[in-house]
Amino acid sequence: MKNTSIIISLFCLLTINVNAQVGLGTQLPNTASILEINTTNKGILFNKLQLTSTNSPSPLSNHQEGLWVYNTESAGTTPNEVYPGLYYNDGTKWILLSTDISHPRIGDIKANVAATEHNGWYLLNGRAVSTLPTNARLNAINIGIITNLPDSTDRILKGIAATEVFAITGGNSNIVLTQANLPNITYSGSVNSVLDHTHNFTSYANSTWNHNNGSALALRNLATETRTTNPAGAHSHTVTIPTGGTATPIVNYPRNLTTQYFIYLGN
Repeated sequence: MKNTSIIISLFCLLTINVNAQVGLGTQLPNTASILEINTTNKGILFNKLQLTSTNSPSPLSNHQEGLWVYNTESAGTTPNEVYPGLYYNDGTKWILLSTDISHPRIGDIKANVAATEHNGWYLLNGRAVSTLPTNARLNAINIGIITNLPDSTDRILKGIAATEVFAITGGNSNIVLTQANLPNITYSGSVNSVLDHTHNFTSYANSTWNHNNGSALALRNLATETRTTNPAGAHSHTVTIPTGGTATPIVNYPRNLTTQYFIYLGN
């Protein structure tokens, strides 16, 4: 009789556990829930884990759909990096539960007034990739930045063209006009015509002798001399007109506001 009573009591307890709802902080849990927690000054503390990447179950042995954990680490490389936050598992990977649409992704670029690197954001100042922390260095390499970070010093950002590659610098801060930049204009002109005129030429004998007949002085040519001018041939006359310019380059800066550019590579 005693054994029968114990069996009946255990059966009743099992029946209650299977069919009843559990309420914490309430005597009347909602019938649609298996568990209802009611409190005004406390929260639910999830288990804390150090995830390594979204595609790895580590530190668990395998992915389990529906599992929730709070990750405390920034780890992994793009596109599988993880950040501190609440994650759930869909059976194949971890998914960050977040409504923060501004959460940075590896390779994001932002302008900021900060003078130093912070929270996984690195200055675009041309520094060697080899000087970055290990995780940031791997992320940089994974997005194609192998040797140096791009240098945004004294530059504006532009969209990439079909014939360009990422992170190539170009353009000039000054403009210098060359002949190819000038309009194709032919200038013509003429000089004033000169009226009929003559050129005087005096010819002297090569050898002369003279004699005096009384007080009269007489000259006599001993030989006939012919003098000519040298021909100049076809020729042109050059006219030089100075422009008065100093070849000062044209400054090519639009109106601007200076700032710092950072790229997100993770911690």
